[in-house]
Amino acid sequence: MEFDELLRRRCSTRRFKSEQLSGEQIEKLIEAANRAPVGSNLYRDVHITVVQDQKKLLTMCEASWKRFSGYQKIEDIAGDVADVSPTTESRNFFYGAPTVFFVSHRKQDLQPGIEWANVTAIVSHMQLEAVNLGLGSVYIWGALESMRMFPELDHTDLLELPEDFVPLLGLAVGYPEQALTEREIKHNRITVNCVK
Repeated sequence: MEFDELLRRRCSTRRFKSEQLSGEQIEKLIEAANRAPVGSNLYRDVHITVVQDQKKLLTMCEASWKRFSGYQKIEDIAGDVADVSPTTESRNFFYGAPTVFFVSHRKQDLQPGIEWANVTAIVSHMQLEAVNLGLGSVYIWGALESMRMFPELDHTDLLELPEDFVPLLGLAVGYPEQALTEREIKHNRITVNCVK
């Protein structure tokens, strides 16, 4: 696929089919992650966890249910997901994706903030590879941020991370309910100024 077409097809998918990814697709997404730039070339400070267990993913939604209970925003974020009951507790903040990749970073003080740049570059590379494979994807931040807000509902232990690693971003991936189509991208969505 040409790069421009890839960019025009990339979008946030929030409705997935239940069909699981193949091992080969997962390998290609991990390959894309390994091609992403990481500050100071410290790839040892990054870790990826692949989760396909829907019960574990729903358990990891508990903090989000608390955070958004009583808000219309829960409907805006996760209410339009196939196969969920109308109760708040059943809302899936991973949008029913069959596979979620969690990108974690080692806690460190040497270069504060670079961990966010690293995981964002990795997730972006994975998202573009997902499009290349005909898969839908969406960044996952809110569910992880909710667990940071409510430590008593922090279930990141389910990720079985190496010591001193913290999950910062996720990428939900799967077959989209609606095929990815090219869309027009406005060139003025981000303001720009040039300093000479």
